[in-house]
Amino acid sequence: MIRLAVFLISLVALPLSAQVYPALHDVTGVAADDVLNIRSAPDAGATIIGTLPPDATGIEVVAVSGNWAVVNTDDGAGYAAIRYLSRAAGPDWNSLESPITCLGTEPFWSLKIDPQAGETRFQTPEDEAAQVAPLVASWPALPWSQTAAVGLPGGLAVLAPAECSDGMSDRRYGIAADLFLSVPDQGRLSGCCRLGAP
Repeated sequence: MIRLAVFLISLVALPLSAQVYPALHDVTGVAADDVLNIRSAPDAGATIIGTLPPDATGIEVVAVSGNWAVVNTDDGAGYAAIRYLSRAAGPDWNSLESPITCLGTEPFWSLKIDPQAGETRFQTPEDEAAQVAPLVASWPALPWSQTAAVGLPGGLAVLAPAECSDGMSDRRYGIAADLFLSVPDQGRLSGCCRLGAP
């Protein structure tokens, strides 16, 4: 009976111990006159497609594959050695305590969620300016569910950890967004999100 109890407790604790991605990282351990290479594949001999300065901070690591971190550079994504990237202090993205920017195509739209300012900004090509609204409702992730949601004027944005593509570049995202809108028409928009404000 005790073994069963320990097993069940370990199952509940598993999601709590796993690291949540994407997450912001800082470059560390790189000499001041050197750079951290971003490579086309998770291999030290792969082509260098970009670099990060030795003092770079706030680098979004989309995912980790073995000893490599998936990071974006220009219009693409590549791999940087994770040993030179230190996870920045702060809450996981799905706690909804830090800014998140989402975007989609067909049709184009953007959603900026800023918990610190207590507001959301939603915009489509038809809007001359973003629709700014108070952030009145949010549902952070739970230990057994990594999905989070934010209330919008006339709708709901559901954010889930998933590989995501904007369909226009080779950039990679770690958060998929689905917007369910009742105003002006019942509709659904899909897109991807990244950490931080634009």
